[in-house]
Amino acid sequence: MTVSVDASFAALAGAAAYGELALVELRPTTGVLRLTTWPMDVEVMGYTWKGLGNLGQVGEIHESDDGGAEKLQLSLSPVPLDMRAFALSDPHEYRDRPVRVWVAMVDAHTLQINGAPVLRFAGVMDQMRIDREESSGVIGMTCRTLSYDVRSNPSSLRMNHTQHVRRFPGERGFEYLQGLIGNPTVYASRAYQAYMYIRNMLGYR
Repeated sequence: MTVSVDASFAALAGAAAYGELALVELRPTTGVLRLTTWPMDVEVMGYTWKGLGNLGQVGEIHESDDGGAEKLQLSLSPVPLDMRAFALSDPHEYRDRPVRVWVAMVDAHTLQINGAPVLRFAGVMDQMRIDREESSGVIGMTCRTLSYDVRSNPSSLRMNHTQHVRRFPGERGFEYLQGLIGNPTVYASRAYQAYMYIRNMLGYR
């Protein structure tokens, strides 16, 4: 997949020394969280993105050739109170809510963002957990791409009789499809049919 970048971004990416930061936008029902992996707050795209360790890590971003769903792991710091409140919130407040991730290039000499940030992930929040260790912890969030979720509506992937007749008037090939799916028939093998035929011939019931 080709990612469009501007000239400044491309030039800095090819330089010998540069920095890189991630910008993550989470949109739960309670508001908008804008975080960055940079160690200080960043002003870009008209918003302030919180640094200071709020966003610990952004996992590897994968892209699927067939459009299948891909997952992304985010690590959030449990130190800020608002992050802990977010992690302990009701799943309905964040699950299937939008999340976007941008990547920005930083000039190694001026420490300023060079070029426009590039959108590298757009999807929804899925699951969140708190991993505890002896003296530390981390909030882990799993995000997935906004591919069609067949779990919520699998029947939409099948063509039904009404759709088929609309495209091919008079064709009845899908007329009994729903009945076959809802009431499957078990067919005996040839060997079993022969066995039962012989039993009937011998008078066994």
